[in-house]
Amino acid sequence: MVPKMILRNYPILFIVPAVILYTVFSVVPSFVGLAAAFTDWSTFYLLKPTYVGLQNFKDLFESTGFLAAIRHTLLYTVLHTVFVIALGYGLAIILNNQVKFKNAYRVIIFSPVVINPLVISLVFSALYNPTYGPINAFLRKIGLGSLAQNWLTEPKIALYSVIIMGVWVGLGSTVVIFLAGLQSVSADFYESATIDGAGGLKKFRYITLPLTMHALTINTLLVLISGLNVFGEVYGLTNGGPNGATEVFGTFIFANFSQGLYGYAAAAGLVFTVVVSISSFTLLGLFRKMEVEY
Repeated sequence: MVPKMILRNYPILFIVPAVILYTVFSVVPSFVGLAAAFTDWSTFYLLKPTYVGLQNFKDLFESTGFLAAIRHTLLYTVLHTVFVIALGYGLAIILNNQVKFKNAYRVIIFSPVVINPLVISLVFSALYNPTYGPINAFLRKIGLGSLAQNWLTEPKIALYSVIIMGVWVGLGSTVVIFLAGLQSVSADFYESATIDGAGGLKKFRYITLPLTMHALTINTLLVLISGLNVFGEVYGLTNGGPNGATEVFGTFIFANFSQGLYGYAAAAGLVFTVVVSISSFTLLGLFRKMEVEY
């Protein structure tokens, strides 16, 4: 017979494999990375890394490349978040109404979510091609050839070209969450507001916006974190170029790790983790104060 203790606790056995995998592939690497950030671990000192204290962090903040990566990441995150949230909210409101073929539109908008970012990068690379790309071809066709650009090789506009792709990729999941929030608002509120003579703007300000604040909070946090975590879009389109003009946290860490500077890359990763954590908790606190329950 099976012991009673095992029978009583057998559900726990089902989560043991998941806990083991999570520990091996997430918890342990996190602690290894944390420890490595304070050493000179690299291909030169692979087996015998030496404790160097805060030297890696000092080197990071004296590095023009790292400081540029911070600026680019913050710029990408701010613009990406603003445009994804604004466009996502607007599209969700439109699709929440009686629009023809709205289900088809939802599928089209959501499709980038299920496509690999590197595949999307290849598509946008073709779109941005200065010689054969349809964007420049269209500009020349309508007599605006002077606006045709080297979208990915001109340092002043390369990052903005990446942001455009990032916005398109991020819209899908954002619209879905906003739609869920909008559909949770009772129609009775709008009917009462109509009887009281409220117009569309007042309905949005006093009903839609407050009662979808939870969806706005979730979306903003997710989009903010995805913006700070950007890697695939930049790596696929520019790989941090030209001349570091699109270097972000992700590509900076990847480049240094690829060069065998494990301790230095781990220190950059730790700084990145702190930035993401502070940004997320600050934003969450602000939105919680704005949420309304009826």
